[in-house]
Amino acid sequence: MIKPNMSHYYRKFIEKSRSLFANLSSSRRIDFSLFMVGLRGFLMRVSMSSPYKRLVARLSGGTKPSPSRVYGGTKPSAASLRARKERSTIGRKSLMASANRVRRSLKKKRPGKRARDRRLRQPEEGRRISTRSFAGRRVDIVLFVATLAVLALVSSSYFRRTTASAPVSIFVSRQYWTMFGETADSFVREFEGQNPGFRVLMAEEEYPDIVFFDDGEFAALIEAGALASLSPYIYTETGEDQWVLPLVSFVDLFFYNIDILQEAGNDRPPRTRTEFLTTARSVAETEAATQGEVFPFAMGLSEADPLGVRRDFYPWVWALGGEVHSGFTEDGNLSLTGPAANTVNFLAEMNREGLLAPGTFETTGRERLEQFTEGRIAMMLASARDIVFVRDRVPGVNFDITAVPAVALGRNRLGVSGIYAGISSTSTQPDTAWAFLVFVAGRSHLLASSLGAVPGSFFISFPSRYIEEDPMYSKAWDLFEAAEIVEFPSGDILEKEAGLVIRELLFRAFEEVE
Repeated sequence: MIKPNMSHYYRKFIEKSRSLFANLSSSRRIDFSLFMVGLRGFLMRVSMSSPYKRLVARLSGGTKPSPSRVYGGTKPSAASLRARKERSTIGRKSLMASANRVRRSLKKKRPGKRARDRRLRQPEEGRRISTRSFAGRRVDIVLFVATLAVLALVSSSYFRRTTASAPVSIFVSRQYWTMFGETADSFVREFEGQNPGFRVLMAEEEYPDIVFFDDGEFAALIEAGALASLSPYIYTETGEDQWVLPLVSFVDLFFYNIDILQEAGNDRPPRTRTEFLTTARSVAETEAATQGEVFPFAMGLSEADPLGVRRDFYPWVWALGGEVHSGFTEDGNLSLTGPAANTVNFLAEMNREGLLAPGTFETTGRERLEQFTEGRIAMMLASARDIVFVRDRVPGVNFDITAVPAVALGRNRLGVSGIYAGISSTSTQPDTAWAFLVFVAGRSHLLASSLGAVPGSFFISFPSRYIEEDPMYSKAWDLFEAAEIVEFPSGDILEKEAGLVIRELLFRAFEEVE
């Protein structure tokens, strides 16, 4: 049996290791370098250690090694060292000659077992016989197998790394492009340029890795268990699970048509509820209103609009200085607060006087915005998110914004809605999804700028340049900064249920007055 050439396999091991090394990050390179240094030192220490030599001698069955060779006894003489060097040199020079003799012997008829045994027992004169038997070579075989095992490990890691070099697809929900348009595409190009091994693609609705949504979908996603907890990536002092990253925020506003109000004799928008009722009644008396071409106020509480109650009812209650409800009772009934009950009666009275556009429970907020841009609605509640939509409509409308009318003059209370992103609970690669999610969240100021969002970020404390350069955005910022901001738990499942109950209460109140 020919002894394995350990140096050959070690060189192959190093070649594979270097190939893997080139594909590792800098931090992983340091770890791998330490591993390689430690492995190489370990193999060298094993092959040169006295216990290894003693084990080889014991398994070889040969002569017992002298103390001077194994146990570090008397130092060998100079003559002995020269003799060893000469024998080693002769052995190296005769290596090829021995190999040629083996090849020639294999071409001849192989002798029988007894003849082979006899040749082993009676070696040729001058032939150098190793005192190490096959059993003695087991130790070298063990090292050889260990090296192959490590080499296989490195090769498999390299294969996985090479396979992973094929683009890894990150699937993102369609809303990402619907909401952010060209900005979304630019983020994808930038991310893929910085990370050549990844591709960001639009997902089928059922199987995204990352989900983008607004307040209208938040609670439904939580209820369906469609979001994965971000706890592995985000530390919270409360220890509670965080499900999303907030990206962009929009303050609630009161939109009004300047031309319609001026035609009705109003030179400014209403600031209190009393002024609001007076303004609405004055609009109802105009010729356009009597002909059904213009309506003083409009609401969109269609079941198809999950933001309807949050947009058209809650801001009125907050403007009164109160909260909407105190939760559900033990028997399952929603406990409305006084300001909320007052608002239900207030809106029902407006409907009785004919101050609301028809189809309150069949129309969505977007449809109401379209009617506003057509000059058919005098006043309505909306979000800073809708400023761009109203501006971009042709032929456009002469409009402005203000705070939601309150009971009395004073500090306003305004709500804030938002756009969020989270990792889908069905994602098979949450770590990869998190990489792109953090990339997008780190550029939320660019998302806010593309949407004209005010205030723009959930954590912003000063206006961005695009806000300062636009008069209407600046006005929205001033309203936001001067108001007390109400935190609406849009991801709370109970709030979703409360919205359904309030819609039903409004529906019944409107039927009673009709």
